[in-house]
Amino acid sequence: MAPKGYSRGQIALHWGMAGLIAVNLIFEDWIEAGWESVEEGLGPIYDAGTLAHMAVGVAVLALVALRLVLRFGRGVPDLPAGMGGRERLAAHAGHAALYALMIGVPVVGLMAWFLASEDLAELHELGKPAFLVLIGLHVAAAVWHQVVRRDGLMDRMRRPG
Repeated sequence: MAPKGYSRGQIALHWGMAGLIAVNLIFEDWIEAGWESVEEGLGPIYDAGTLAHMAVGVAVLALVALRLVLRFGRGVPDLPAGMGGRERLAAHAGHAALYALMIGVPVVGLMAWFLASEDLAELHELGKPAFLVLIGLHVAAAVWHQVVRRDGLMDRMRRPG
């Protein structure tokens, strides 16, 4: 049987990771000087910005692993009754895509850094617009459920159940 809501841990991980991801999206230039040194063949620079960007990325990677353990161990609440097949598919696809980015973007970023690969760095940079689109859709769906459908979906992520 599915839980009625998310646990305190699941809620904390959701909002904590949202904050960490926002930090790296907003302050992406933290790693710029370090990467320019790699591109010029001078080797990496591990300044405060580079280390902060990498630490946040590694934290996201570690926390998404914990999220998946909780998701598959405890479960997640059922989607609200009355959601059609396309809405359910969109919800599942959107969450799967967010998880793929939360894993893929840090992994590709680390690979780009340690392999000094410009191709992987460019792929890593595509994570930002992909994240922005998916986050925008995620927020729009939450607002839709709160304002239009009024089905209590957002309560699951505000109060443990």
